[in-house]
Amino acid sequence: MKLGHVDHITLNVTDIKAATEAFRKLGMTVEGSLDDGDIVMLTNGDPDRPLQVQLDTVHEGMEPGLNHIAFFTESVEEDAKEVKEMGFQHRRDAFYQSRSGRTIFSFKGPDGVGLQLARKDKRGEYEDHPQ
Repeated sequence: MKLGHVDHITLNVTDIKAATEAFRKLGMTVEGSLDDGDIVMLTNGDPDRPLQVQLDTVHEGMEPGLNHIAFFTESVEEDAKEVKEMGFQHRRDAFYQSRSGRTIFSFKGPDGVGLQLARKDKRGEYEDHPQ
């Protein structure tokens, strides 16, 4: 198994409006949002090196900062089996997440850093809610 490019990065933020504006200043554009703006999806708009940043508003039990880094793979299900065999801690098997339009597999990397394997399969629900 070899990790692909970074598909997206999810950050937990205390001020979604300020965080969104900061990423806009850095050249990203809003792709859409969910949960009445509690989750905002941004993109760099580069077709050759696409990157998406997801901002999640911090709620009870969440810490501000990095939530996870997701790496693209065409074979999420097969790669997830390898990750499990390597002994990485995970919460559940790979599954399709309609909100993002991705098949994902989440696991813990070194020092408990959230990592994810992801494949964009369909249009995500967030794309129906532009900001």
